[in-house]
Amino acid sequence: MHDRIDISNLLLAVVFSALGIAVPVLFHALGLGSMLLPMYLPLAIGAFLLNRVNAAMMGFFTPLISALMTGMPPFYPPVAFIMMLQLAAFCLTISLFTHRFKRGVIVSLAAAVALDRILMVVLFYLVYPLFSIDARVISLYDLVKSLPGVALLFIVVPLILPQVVKILRRNSLHLFEHRRGENHEH
Repeated sequence: MHDRIDISNLLLAVVFSALGIAVPVLFHALGLGSMLLPMYLPLAIGAFLLNRVNAAMMGFFTPLISALMTGMPPFYPPVAFIMMLQLAAFCLTISLFTHRFKRGVIVSLAAAVALDRILMVVLFYLVYPLFSIDARVISLYDLVKSLPGVALLFIVVPLILPQVVKILRRNSLHLFEHRRGENHEH
């Protein structure tokens, strides 16, 4: 059988991807920069609402489109490419833990953040030596620097997510749901 394309789910992915590009621009304009992980905020919220394919695609393409449009994250050193893999795994993990494993917001977010930080260090160790950058120093620096952003995720996402769900339901946009026995996660 052919899989149905869930247009409302795809539309949500596009909206949250656009927010994933706009929010970092706003944060940088206010001097808040990357330590607060501004791209992660809208993508995390979106990933809770999306099926795993759309969540992973949103996470993968948002840093690429952002880098092409705004120069952030940079292509050199290859932060944009590293973030493409990180955010795809981050968003996929949230969607899987939420919809497949039926975990709550905090558990899903914790699993995604843990995987993201581990993947970041592994990718730094694989990629940065090719550019004569000490992976140990940059890994430690980024892990410590991102702590306020991780804390912000655990504060903002549980507060905003129910409000977003309420708005979407009020406006009759379909969230990831199993309708009449259909499984949109093939």
